[in-house]
Amino acid sequence: MSYVKVENLSYFYPDEKSASICDVNLEIHKGDVLLLCGKSGSGKSTLGRCFTGAVPNFYGGTIGGNIILNGKKLEELSDRERASEVTMVFQDPEKQILMDKVFREIAFGPENIGIESSVIKRRVIETMQFCNILHLKDRFINTLSGGEKQKVAVASALAYMPKFIVFDEPTSQLAPEASDEIINLIKKINNELGITVVLIEQRIDRCFDIADRVAVMKDGKIVFYGDKVEMYSSSLDEVKSFFPSYLKVSKILGIEKMPGSFRELRKVLNTSSNLIEPKKTGEIALPEEDVIEIKKVTCKYGDTIANSNIDLNIKRGSFNAIIGSNGAGKSTLVKAVMGFVKYSGSIKLMGHEVKKLKFKDIGVKIGYVSQNPNDYLSKDTVYDELKFTLDNYGLDDDGIIDYTLKELDIYKFKLKNPRDLSGGEKQRVAIASVLVLKPEILILDEPTRGLDEDVKYKLGDILKNLNNNGSTIIMITHDLDFAARFCSNFILMFDGKKITSGSKYEVLKQGIYYTTNINKLFRDINSNVFVIEDIKGDAAR
Repeated sequence: MSYVKVENLSYFYPDEKSASICDVNLEIHKGDVLLLCGKSGSGKSTLGRCFTGAVPNFYGGTIGGNIILNGKKLEELSDRERASEVTMVFQDPEKQILMDKVFREIAFGPENIGIESSVIKRRVIETMQFCNILHLKDRFINTLSGGEKQKVAVASALAYMPKFIVFDEPTSQLAPEASDEIINLIKKINNELGITVVLIEQRIDRCFDIADRVAVMKDGKIVFYGDKVEMYSSSLDEVKSFFPSYLKVSKILGIEKMPGSFRELRKVLNTSSNLIEPKKTGEIALPEEDVIEIKKVTCKYGDTIANSNIDLNIKRGSFNAIIGSNGAGKSTLVKAVMGFVKYSGSIKLMGHEVKKLKFKDIGVKIGYVSQNPNDYLSKDTVYDELKFTLDNYGLDDDGIIDYTLKELDIYKFKLKNPRDLSGGEKQRVAIASVLVLKPEILILDEPTRGLDEDVKYKLGDILKNLNNNGSTIIMITHDLDFAARFCSNFILMFDGKKITSGSKYEVLKQGIYYTTNINKLFRDINSNVFVIEDIKGDAAR
């Protein structure tokens, strides 16, 4: 018998005429990991909220159909029974953390459902040990990194000792190393404790191997549900777009039997005599003019050094990726360029020292999109957000608003309140609100966070078009596949310092950690392969 059974489930958010979930039927076996995929706005998060009862109990709206959990209808469970059975971890840990210290946050849930204090004390300690965060026990939440906060959120969910946990894009805001830790923790929770998992994710490469079954959503409906072998055999483009990179390569090369793992495909490639090696494409020659000159720059927060003695020149017309771990000083450096952070040394913007410029003078030259899209959302409609930007600079809308909304696939939200959109949709609105200015220099901090593959590459094409028309782009990113496809220059930072810079052939080639999965797959055959497009020509036979 299925542990979770969804029967004809439909749901309308309040005041919405279109269903966010439409006639969903699904079964999940006890102890399984279900990977739930779909484009931004497809209904994934809404379905996850349905599993916990947050939809409709918290969000309101109209729901139809049934969710049967361990033989009982979800609506028939008391609040305590439901909390003991199922809980959820969100993509943004800030939205679910309530207490000031780590141990208090983890104890909060069990206290809330009336578990005895003696049991809570042991459970909190064991949960922290299980999640390898016991050393954080007495830390204040606001002193933690993003990855540490997400571990605390996972531990808080685990402290309930539920039988079922829904993870809603838990790695979307994390650096690669922190993402790996969270996925490994989810795997450990499933393997060692037998907890059933629904994992909602856009970053497929890291989590595909831990899934027992995969479901793909489109427009509120399940368009595929099956195991990984069945997924590999699917002809639906919507399904194929959620293959991990190694299975996309396998399909391109015409391999009929699904490789069981990344490692297995590498063995096949290394023994194949039919594979034609891809060729290194020519590098684009850039103008020699520097638009940003950074010399001996050091930035501090109090006594803490965030950047140390950095020398870096950004060429006009270049498309730059700044890469490195969380805490490497990437965001601080671009904030210094924007004049937001004090610095010692020299930063010249088109020949003018930044610390001597007014914010308005910098803003005319540089468009800046921060990590948090909510920083840009203050108006009642998406259209008003973009129009507000144009009005601030005395510019007319000559069709640029509609063009930008259509290119980012958010035109359908033109008259909607941006705060009602999904995380990925909000991200696109924030980016659009800056792109309408067609800035001479564009700085983006993690612009692909929360975006599905199609929208992500549409954004890349827009940025590349801006770049080809003369805009200089600086992008902080952990998305090396995206960067390798679009960027001409890479800057690797660590511990507040610039480690190296250059083309992807100079910075990513043969990288141990900072390179693409495709490069790791092909490096023994041809180390100049970085993205799938590098093998589509000669190798796709």
